[in-house]
Amino acid sequence: MCCVKDLNLFAESLPNLYDPEYTSKFYTFPTPFMSKTTPLEFLICISQLYACISCTISGYNLIFGGGILKLKRLTRVSDLVHKKRLDKAGSKKKDDDKDDKADKDDAIVNQVVATSVMKEANGALRNVFVGICVLPIGMSFFWLFCNSLHITEAGWVGGLPALIHALTVMEIALVPLLYFMLKDASSALRKAVDIRAMVEKFSEKKNKDVAPSGGELSWINLDSYSLIVDSGWSPYWTTSAISNVDQDAEGKMLTKEIEALERNVKSSLSGDAAIVNASKAAEMEEAAQVSYLEGYREYAYFVFNFIAFYGYLLGVVVYYFDADENQSAAVRQLKLGYSNDDADWAGNFAGDFMWTVEPIVILLSPFIISRLTKSKGDKVKKD
Repeated sequence: MCCVKDLNLFAESLPNLYDPEYTSKFYTFPTPFMSKTTPLEFLICISQLYACISCTISGYNLIFGGGILKLKRLTRVSDLVHKKRLDKAGSKKKDDDKDDKADKDDAIVNQVVATSVMKEANGALRNVFVGICVLPIGMSFFWLFCNSLHITEAGWVGGLPALIHALTVMEIALVPLLYFMLKDASSALRKAVDIRAMVEKFSEKKNKDVAPSGGELSWINLDSYSLIVDSGWSPYWTTSAISNVDQDAEGKMLTKEIEALERNVKSSLSGDAAIVNASKAAEMEEAAQVSYLEGYREYAYFVFNFIAFYGYLLGVVVYYFDADENQSAAVRQLKLGYSNDDADWAGNFAGDFMWTVEPIVILLSPFIISRLTKSKGDKVKKD
């Protein structure tokens, strides 16, 4: 809708979109400023209010639900895992000390659990940082909402300076998010490479044919377990929802999770079947393809948001350097040689267009990725 306003689209075919008098037929805004609100601007302000509320809530949930409170739960899980290890070690009999295979299985299970908990803890810390960035972006949309209703024009809620400050806050908060988009893209592409390497390494091979690499205890680690042994493994401590159960109940949940791990590890290491058969290889290839496409989707998100970042930055620049003739060479280069008015319009349109395309890609990408991986899987089966 912002792009429609920027380009003045449908001005002749739908003139009521740009007529504030038409708005007054449904609701009379106070004069002399809010009464200038056109139907199109009213629709825009609704979308901006939605962005304000949704981003603010998302930021809050990332900081607390997916961050601080999740870290508290992971601390409990870590303590319970340590206590379980001590209890198991204390209950062992002397004859059991000779059972090297059981000890090795326990060590593999402990390694998988510890790696998973540490991975989730790192993710929770990142959620806190991302939430700290998303929250002010959501709050800043309030001034864009007010601007669409011509409230800033009246000098209320800080007026135009407050709007520029809000845009500046959004720009600053967006910088770390751009970095994380690049990092996520790189991680997804690397994951796809790792999955394919895993298929090549373990395809049609048995336990006796595979020697642990590096300092690993076995070929089973967190990645191989969640891809080969128990596809899509997601223990209860990985979810963002905060457990309300007491410590005893959570201890039972952990015991159940570890028992399932022990059974799966024992079965995988004692069996004589191929570690990765043809069916599992096809499944892992599909997972690699999904990760590959998700990586490039993250790069697309980076491009969209970087263009939006640069475009909206020009609006802040021309506000502080409002005289074209007195600008330094650096500022003129930043504006790509455009005048203040042209740079402001072009930057605003670029940002509006990118933030219109991005949600469309977000909504359609799961369907597109599903279709592409399905067609790829069908082709593999035919071959």
